[in-house]
Amino acid sequence: MASGFPKKTPSPRLLLRERLKPETLTPSAFQEEMSLSTKQRLARAKKLSLPQIVQPQDKRESSHQKLSAADPEKSSFQPCPPEVVFQNYTPGEVCEVPVVLRNRDKVPHLMKVTLESSPYFQLVGPNDVCRKVPPGLSTTVHVLFSPWQNKDYFHQLLCTTEREGFIVPIRAIGARAILDFPDQLDFSKCPVKYSSQKTLVVRNVGNRAAHYQLSTQSPFSVLPAMGVLGVGDTMEVTVGFQPLKTGDCSASLVVHYDTGEDTHTSLHGRAVDAPIRLDRNTVTFDKTYITVSNRTTVLIHNRSNITARFQWKAVDAGEEEDQLELSLQSEMAKVRGDPMLFSDDIFCLEPKEGEIGPNCSAEISVSFKPQEARVYERAVYCDISGRQNRLPLLLTGEGLGPRLHSYFEELNIGEVSLRVTHRYKAALLNKGPIGAPFSLIPPSTAMGSCFTFLPQEGIVAPHGFQIIQISFCPTMMGEFEEEFCFRVTESPKPVTLTIRGSVTGPTFHFDVPALHFGDVSFGFPHTLKCCLYNTSLVHMAFNLHIPGDGLGEPSIDISAKIPDPSSQCWRKEAPGLRRPREFTISPCSGTVRALGSEDIKVTLCSNTVGEYKLELVLDVEDVGKKALALPLTARCVVPPLRVLDPVVSFRRCYLEVPYEKKLTLVNDSDFPGCYCVLPQENKEEAATWYCTSMATGIIEARGSVQIPIVLQARLLGECDVTAELAVLGRGGSPLEIHLECIGQGPIVCVYPREINFGVIRVLKDRTKTFYLANQCDLPATFQAKMAGKHSCWRLEPSEGVVPPNTEVAVRVIAHLSDTLKFQGEVKVSIENSTTTIISLQAVGKGATIAMDKSLTSGINLKSQFSFTPCYFHFKMTNTGRRIHRLYWSTEGFGTFQHRTRPPALGGKRKTKGKAASQIPRPGSPVFKVQPLQVDLSPGQTVEMVLEGCSSTAQEVKERLLCHAQVGNVKEQIVQVDVTCKFICPVVQISSRAITFRVEKKPSDVLTLQYQPLSLKNTCSLPFSIVLDLEQPFLICNADQQPLPADSKPMTLDVGEELHLCIQFNPAYENNLHSRVAERVLRIRFTEHPHEEQITVRGEVHFPNLHLETKAVDFGCIMNDTEEMLFMRMTNCSPLPVRYHWSFLTDRQLNTIRFIPSPPKFKPRSSKNEGVFPRRYSKIESVEEPTKTPVFSVWPRRCVLEPGESEVVIFTFFGHANIKARGRALCHVEGGPTYEVLVTGQASYPSYQLDVEEIDWGLQVFNKVLKAEVTLQNTGVLEFTYVVPESSTDTAANPLPGVPVVVPSTGSIAPGKKQVLEVYYLPGKLGVFCKTVQVQVASLDPAEIFLKGEGTSPGVTKDLPRMLKEEEEVVQEEEENPEQEERERDESVVLESRMESRMESRMESRMESLIVTAEQQ
Repeated sequence: MASGFPKKTPSPRLLLRERLKPETLTPSAFQEEMSLSTKQRLARAKKLSLPQIVQPQDKRESSHQKLSAADPEKSSFQPCPPEVVFQNYTPGEVCEVPVVLRNRDKVPHLMKVTLESSPYFQLVGPNDVCRKVPPGLSTTVHVLFSPWQNKDYFHQLLCTTEREGFIVPIRAIGARAILDFPDQLDFSKCPVKYSSQKTLVVRNVGNRAAHYQLSTQSPFSVLPAMGVLGVGDTMEVTVGFQPLKTGDCSASLVVHYDTGEDTHTSLHGRAVDAPIRLDRNTVTFDKTYITVSNRTTVLIHNRSNITARFQWKAVDAGEEEDQLELSLQSEMAKVRGDPMLFSDDIFCLEPKEGEIGPNCSAEISVSFKPQEARVYERAVYCDISGRQNRLPLLLTGEGLGPRLHSYFEELNIGEVSLRVTHRYKAALLNKGPIGAPFSLIPPSTAMGSCFTFLPQEGIVAPHGFQIIQISFCPTMMGEFEEEFCFRVTESPKPVTLTIRGSVTGPTFHFDVPALHFGDVSFGFPHTLKCCLYNTSLVHMAFNLHIPGDGLGEPSIDISAKIPDPSSQCWRKEAPGLRRPREFTISPCSGTVRALGSEDIKVTLCSNTVGEYKLELVLDVEDVGKKALALPLTARCVVPPLRVLDPVVSFRRCYLEVPYEKKLTLVNDSDFPGCYCVLPQENKEEAATWYCTSMATGIIEARGSVQIPIVLQARLLGECDVTAELAVLGRGGSPLEIHLECIGQGPIVCVYPREINFGVIRVLKDRTKTFYLANQCDLPATFQAKMAGKHSCWRLEPSEGVVPPNTEVAVRVIAHLSDTLKFQGEVKVSIENSTTTIISLQAVGKGATIAMDKSLTSGINLKSQFSFTPCYFHFKMTNTGRRIHRLYWSTEGFGTFQHRTRPPALGGKRKTKGKAASQIPRPGSPVFKVQPLQVDLSPGQTVEMVLEGCSSTAQEVKERLLCHAQVGNVKEQIVQVDVTCKFICPVVQISSRAITFRVEKKPSDVLTLQYQPLSLKNTCSLPFSIVLDLEQPFLICNADQQPLPADSKPMTLDVGEELHLCIQFNPAYENNLHSRVAERVLRIRFTEHPHEEQITVRGEVHFPNLHLETKAVDFGCIMNDTEEMLFMRMTNCSPLPVRYHWSFLTDRQLNTIRFIPSPPKFKPRSSKNEGVFPRRYSKIESVEEPTKTPVFSVWPRRCVLEPGESEVVIFTFFGHANIKARGRALCHVEGGPTYEVLVTGQASYPSYQLDVEEIDWGLQVFNKVLKAEVTLQNTGVLEFTYVVPESSTDTAANPLPGVPVVVPSTGSIAPGKKQVLEVYYLPGKLGVFCKTVQVQVASLDPAEIFLKGEGTSPGVTKDLPRMLKEEEEVVQEEEENPEQEERERDESVVLESRMESRMESRMESRMESLIVTAEQQ
């Protein structure tokens, strides 16, 4: 019988989710309740409540009863009492309480009552035994309690049926402390803002020391707030009432015991305003001078029976005080200790706070001390006990400033001189009783700034005066009127003084009427003097200038410096962009004292030929521009200069030798002049060069000068050149001087004129000499060359210089290329002289093939790398005049195979495959000459390549032979010994494996890691290496600086060691997952295919976990149930892992959708809708999703050592009709955050029948009728169905009047359908109506109505009449829906009456059990 019950009882602490809220108890009710015995308390337990289901069961698996009518969400049993309570018991005595469990369902249930093992509680009779309880009846269990001490005990009964499990709590109440507070305390009427108190004497009437806490709400207070009171002891409790507003106030005085109980005493009071007022609401002061104080008084009348405390405030409400306090943050130190009393610099109240006794008055002194001349208004408020609102008082007063006036308002000073100081006096009068501080407002006009006032500021004593000294020094002329203002402190208007007058300027003149310079020479300065007189009584500042003077650079002054010959002033196109400044005035500006004078010098240095008519203009400061003008006249002339002999002849001149002569320049005028011999133009192309040491100079009036001219001939023959002489200021072309000469070259003799070499060997040098003799004092430049293009002679030197009166030898070297007779000519050319020809003759003998000299001594290639071809280049030339055929071979080997495609020349290896193809085959020589056979035409040169390559490291010595064939004659012409040592590159590596290991703790920071690496060249050849290493590793130099990505190969000399660093970036991935990077550092040689490898490994370890899965799916479970899933986590890192779990709060990622509960049964609409109404077709109301957690994880946080594992429990709380999706985050301290997708859904079974009613109509009574009904699972939860009371007969032979449904039971997945076949045999004549029930899961059964009429075979006449009557019945039911609703309500009322009757029967049963227990 117990096979349908769960094998494991869940923990009650997990199943009980809510506790009943304690009821509000008054102290008397609490005392009464604590005085009851266990029987009395059990007798008073009239209120019955259904227990909460904590363990719903699958009814189809544990029971054969399928017709339960109880609500599946409510318990089918009613326990009485709902909670077992033991109270006022005696330790050592056994107490017993019966518990009645009534079956509220319409079907019997198996009930199993379980009580966990406890030394204090036990069941009467066997424990964990099943009892079958019929519907409406009850079963009784007895609980025994054996206390050891007078303290609290807690336990529970677990009641389990085949469809549910619920708990009956068991509680034993031990000793309690009881404080006899009154149930209510009334303060009646009390003044507002005044503290009223009442003292209570409280006694502990309980049987335990009272550990209490007292609390209440404003405006009530209580003291003490907490304490301990022994059994039978008393204490005083003071309850205060201080309302801030008028009206009724209520609150509760809560006494909280350490045992968890609270009692509430009702507090009540009424706040009213007391008869307290001011004697007046406004205080107005008389007009008061500033800095003077005025005083009056105000009375506060207290007509109440309390002592009123008052304070004067600046604002009316507490909120305004807060705003004022925020605005005075700069004075926080002052505000902290100040209760925001009224404080003002103008009005003062004393005292600002105090107390007024009952039926007394207080006098307040109010003073007024203005600081400015204006009207003041202030509002102050009296905050006083007994009045809710503050009492306002308006303070008003007017301040008066000083009364200061000027003795006179206007001062006329008449005419005054410019820049002369004038002094005056003024007076300020004070007609008031207070001092008048004054200060001058600085004037803003130009004329006003010329006035000075002393003193500019001060204080005029009451009824006194102040003399003001005025100084005036004008700086501009004209009439003026100025207004000056004195600012008076705390006076709205300033004191003004107006001064008017007129300013006049100075008088002056020159001592001469004009300045006449007369005739002046161009470029020579001339100075005149004059005197400027000041006839006024003031100083005069002046400025002199000549408006017609030029604005350019200063004019050319010959007396200071003669212009350079290259200057443009000597050319006729010399005028510049702007006219030069020709006049100089000294001084040009200054100051002439009163009645004084100033000497003026005017200098003219004319650079403009012509007459001058200008003015010397005088500007006087403060008078104006061009106050006076002095006429100025002059004329500029240029003296006419001439050359005494304009033609100079130098006769014969050797080339490049300078010759000097002098020419005479004459000045016939009365003015001095300046001349310049212009530089020679186009000198490089001229046949003759000339120059002079006196290119420029001055010639005085009526004087002459000797100018030296140096001439140098450049070409042979007669030459004529024109020299130009310019006069400064003279227009037109310069003077011309003709220089004539005849150019002559050197005299050189050449000997001998014929040279015969005789018979000499070919390809060998033979030398003979000829001489050049210079017979003059001029060095001779010569050039010797052979006649013809292809000559077998050469000259050394072929060019040079023969010094004066000396000889130079020239060697002729013969180098014959064939065994023939050769002839030639030498042409000897003397610069600027004649050309001489010398004849040459020679006969050749011997061979004509020429080659490099290095072949004769052998070729030593020293060390070379194997697998890399080595090359040696040399040339062979046919210097003869016949074709030679050459053959190459290696001594000891056969003749080389001729290659149709010779290898490319070059010393560098192209590709690896090509190098391999050049390795010689076994049995063949290592070295070969390319090309092996060649034909050399006369004069042809061929480049030969000696190529060698070895696949092994070895030392090779071979001899190469070369044969030449001319015509039919073949002979050996050369043999060459070749030596080479082939080696492999060898590098010494400091380490073949480099390993990095980083263990990052949460407090560590990842930094770059470095490991040293050294490479040393230990072979006999330098080589170049290329290093290749992939990320996250980098190759760095010894200073830990990364090498550039495009760096060139690194070359290591013999014995050189390269120091490097390998860098590892442990943060190469932007995450906190442990990782291992393993790369290979490849060392490639550019000269050899050999490759070295170094293994580089980097390990980065974080605190990491290995999660067994990334998603936890609970699927779909029943509403209001829980399910747990397990997941294993392992610490896969070498570090301890500290982690904690949380759930992501993002609403887009974490969703909890509340799916409105669909109707558990959705019948499809039919034509007969309304005839058979269904109560279960009503859709439930949509509720908001619960705010309690949906998912949880345990443990929430933990620490795992390396390699340790932990099982994590995920729990899904299946709240009604939710579909939840969340993301659980596992946060690892110093490691990554792991994300686990958690999904689940909770729902009720939901289904749909396509047919509610099967109407077969008229059918033969002995015929088996058949119909189909489709049952569809419209929910998301798989369910099972059963057709109760279905006949077990076959569909072919059913019992008459008993429906058969096939299949009668089964399971339907979500969204699937099941076709139910209904078979029925009427078995008799007449109308039949049957009902078939379909039970889905634990839902109420759905009904399918079967109807029709069984007839015998034949025709029935009154069939239409029967159908018509049936239609009338249906129509009548459709027309009376109110009657149908009324019948339904009557059935509900009947059910409720039956329920109440059953409850009264249960109560009577309980009373009888209690009486029986008392008798026992």
